[in-house]
Amino acid sequence: MIQTIVKRDGRVVGFNEEKIKAAIRKAMLQTELGEDETLINKITDRISMTGEPTMTVEQIQDRVELELMKSPRKEVAKKYIAYRDQRSIARRAKTRDIFLEIIEAKNNDITRENANMNTDSPAGMMMKFASETTKPFVDDYLLTDEARQAIRDGYLHIHDKDYYPTKSLTCVQHPLDRILHHGFIAGHSESRPAKRIETASIIACISLETAQNEMHGGQAIPAFDFYLAPFVRSSYIEELKKAEEMTGLDLSAHYEATFKDYEKKPLDGLKGEERALQHAMNQTVSRVHQAMEAFIHNMNTIHSRGGNQVVFSSINYGTDTSAEGRCIIRELLHSTYEGVGNGATAIFPIQIWKKKTGISYKPEDPNYDLYCLACKVTARRFFPNFVNLDATFNQHELWRADDPKRYLYEVATMGCRTRVFENRFGPKTSIGRGNLSFSTINIVRIAIECMAIKDPEERIRRFFNRLDDVLEITARQLNDRFNFQKTALAKQFPLPRNSVPTTAWSRSSTRAPSASASSAWPSVSSPSPANTTARAPSRRHWVCA
Repeated sequence: MIQTIVKRDGRVVGFNEEKIKAAIRKAMLQTELGEDETLINKITDRISMTGEPTMTVEQIQDRVELELMKSPRKEVAKKYIAYRDQRSIARRAKTRDIFLEIIEAKNNDITRENANMNTDSPAGMMMKFASETTKPFVDDYLLTDEARQAIRDGYLHIHDKDYYPTKSLTCVQHPLDRILHHGFIAGHSESRPAKRIETASIIACISLETAQNEMHGGQAIPAFDFYLAPFVRSSYIEELKKAEEMTGLDLSAHYEATFKDYEKKPLDGLKGEERALQHAMNQTVSRVHQAMEAFIHNMNTIHSRGGNQVVFSSINYGTDTSAEGRCIIRELLHSTYEGVGNGATAIFPIQIWKKKTGISYKPEDPNYDLYCLACKVTARRFFPNFVNLDATFNQHELWRADDPKRYLYEVATMGCRTRVFENRFGPKTSIGRGNLSFSTINIVRIAIECMAIKDPEERIRRFFNRLDDVLEITARQLNDRFNFQKTALAKQFPLPRNSVPTTAWSRSSTRAPSASASSAWPSVSSPSPANTTARAPSRRHWVCA
């Protein structure tokens, strides 16, 4: 005997035989002989009594077809089958309309949902086909009733819903030093450690591109200047060795020599060792400049995700005061100022200057000249943006100006303004941190709904009560998604598994990190303009931007 029904969206509801009767009756009314109440009851009773305790909607409809085909009213069976086909077509109609808009390359909210994607290209069209067919699956099978209703009512927006089934994370601040010094493994390919600035620049780009295919959000580098600085020195040593071959001089004493800056100067009037040293310096600066040009160019042209979308990339820099770090910063700024192609402003990477008193903020600070240059570049190219490390909420008690790895204690952000620094489960840092996933609450809608309440205190009370309700729903939705993400296999994400440091996810593990993952794994956080972005698991953890 049938007791419960599994709906198409996965919900389990009580069995209602009246729905079977209504469907058969509709089919009978389409025939010349009309309805036959006795036959309707007979078929319904037989299905109800002989069915399994739990059946799906499709299984019951198949039983109705068979019973009608065995009955004297075979014409009713034909009408019933036709009715099922029409209902199936109706359910697919919305998907069909969306597909036609993609095929015809119409300019609308569907095809222009992602400004960083060209949906007119074949690869872009394929991604949109996949995206638009995945979203209904998420609605039907992965979301709760309350989350679905909140979306339908316009209170909740789940970001990157099409990536929900992949269990992927949103974004991360890449510990690029591990990749540059140890290489990385990604799927079927791997990279050797970098030895010179050009290789380091390319690996930085490729690692971001590779990670973009394993995540659904942006990718960032938290200390671009510190990470690439060692390869300026190694490139300088290469140039010294070349100079040795050309001149026959022994310049090995200068391999590890310290100096304030890498400055490009004319060779006029220089002779012997002095000329050879300056020539090596000039060549090194030129190579660094070219490497920074290549990095910017590659970040705006190399496509990820099926050859369709450039990487939404960000880089943080500005606090390395070594000669090598200053060289990276200066040539990156010069390359940004010059622009790409015929002088166009580069969209990526989004650049963030880390401003810090004692490093770059005051005229006596070692990087003050570069800070001024950064302001000049921003005036023309809109980048870099600036983050204030002196703000009380951005300070770290372990930061010291003489610490060569002080970047570990500096906050780093992303172009979308994501800031992850504090940590309840590990060291306070931005390195290897980012967003798990995020959802936006439409507080404007809630406010509009409360506008008609005349009493100000009651209006405010009702607004915050409703906001609390929606925040609770959103927090539960984020927690559900997090629990789903925790079922991912480590092999699904080869680059983060091998290159992002964590005690929670080692190379030998089979599962992605749990809720108690170390600081190397992202926290849920992301502000969104004019809306509230909720963060799991507590409703109190939300940001209004």
